[in-house]
Amino acid sequence: MAATRATPYQSLLRAGVSGTELPDELATEDTRRLVCRNCARTFPRADMSDESTPPFTRILIATDGSPAGNDAVSLGVALARLAVAPVVLLHAAMPWRGGAWLARFVAAADASVDPGCVALAEACLDRARVVAMNASVRFETRLAYDPHPDRAIVQAVRDTGCDLVVMGYHKGHVARRVGAHAGVPLLTCHERTA
Repeated sequence: MAATRATPYQSLLRAGVSGTELPDELATEDTRRLVCRNCARTFPRADMSDESTPPFTRILIATDGSPAGNDAVSLGVALARLAVAPVVLLHAAMPWRGGAWLARFVAAADASVDPGCVALAEACLDRARVVAMNASVRFETRLAYDPHPDRAIVQAVRDTGCDLVVMGYHKGHVARRVGAHAGVPLLTCHERTA
């Protein structure tokens, strides 16, 4: 005669308990709330609760329009949809053409913002807006003018109260600095290799 394998919860249930009925010794209001509603065979644990907190309440997605940045937008919006969290779409733009080396010589107050840089930044944010709207995710957009994108991202995290940063990863120096100074988890999307 083959022995039947007992489930770990079998000793807690009386013989003949139907799938929706609880034994009298387990039938309290708390256990009714915590026991699996489908089978009534799961014993309620002390660490189970009705109220689950979302893993992230607000997600910052930093994008630069690169393929890795666009992947970061898609991934961040998908996470936000799963977590039912709003996103902040950020593009840190150079205020003028010439890069970071020019920032050492020209103070930001002395230089005007290059209209070409603004147009590229807005086009990048428009693509991110479309992704968020198509996924029905609440979002806000921010355009930061800073020759150092890592500073702009860290400042946006502090200003918006985001608890996750999603960004593209190119050479890694910006992502490393954001990870070191943001104080929140950082999720990076690497460039695709051929």
